[in-house]
Amino acid sequence: MAKDDRFYISPNKLKIWLECPRKYWHYYLHEPTKYKEPPRPYYTLGEAVHNTLNSFFSLVSQIRSHERLFDLLERYWQAARNQEGGFKDAAEEKIYKDRAVSMLENFFQKEDVTITPFKLSPSSTKYIPLNDTVMLGGIIDRVDLEPDDSLHIIDYKTGKEDRDDPYQLSMYAILARNWLKKPVSKLSYLHLESGNWSTDSSNEEKEEDTKRFVIETTDQIPKELAKDYFICHLGPQCPHCDYLRELGIKPILD
Repeated sequence: MAKDDRFYISPNKLKIWLECPRKYWHYYLHEPTKYKEPPRPYYTLGEAVHNTLNSFFSLVSQIRSHERLFDLLERYWQAARNQEGGFKDAAEEKIYKDRAVSMLENFFQKEDVTITPFKLSPSSTKYIPLNDTVMLGGIIDRVDLEPDDSLHIIDYKTGKEDRDDPYQLSMYAILARNWLKKPVSKLSYLHLESGNWSTDSSNEEKEEDTKRFVIETTDQIPKELAKDYFICHLGPQCPHCDYLRELGIKPILD
């Protein structure tokens, strides 16, 4: 089957569909808004911190110093902010950069920075087939190897609140088992703001349940491109939506 005939799904794509079909239509189908979002300070923060940790753990453990960690942060912060960091002014940028510094300081002091991850975030999205028509993809932040030779998937979160995505890590488990040819035993979110870990177990039965859910949900997504097939359901998450203007409502983040 040709690549273009398959439906490509990722944790973020699934999340947006479940949040709001109309938002999904804007972000993935409607050409004028496709893959476009206004720059936001929290995107800059997340990008800089994720890139810093990925590069830090790519170094040999002997040179993973405190100074090297923050040199990397400075490099990635400048790169992210130069691509429209989304800050209103220098004062707001300082608030977000201070948060990034605090996260990484906490990480350096409390976490094992000498560990050698089994795999780090790849440079491009990995895809595997779930069936003949659905391809699952994603970019995993970090995979560690457990003593029993099973995999521990770790995803860094940079939000202010400790919020776990209910499907992201389970989807990553399916991806990692297929990609790395090893069983997955642990799934963790590391909330960098608080320093808290949120860890769950994984096994093939749970992965099969997730696989079924993803395929069934994907089948519900309209294959037509017309906006009318993608209904907007106003809810508590909507004040932050970039697409409220089409309903005559101004987003609160403006």
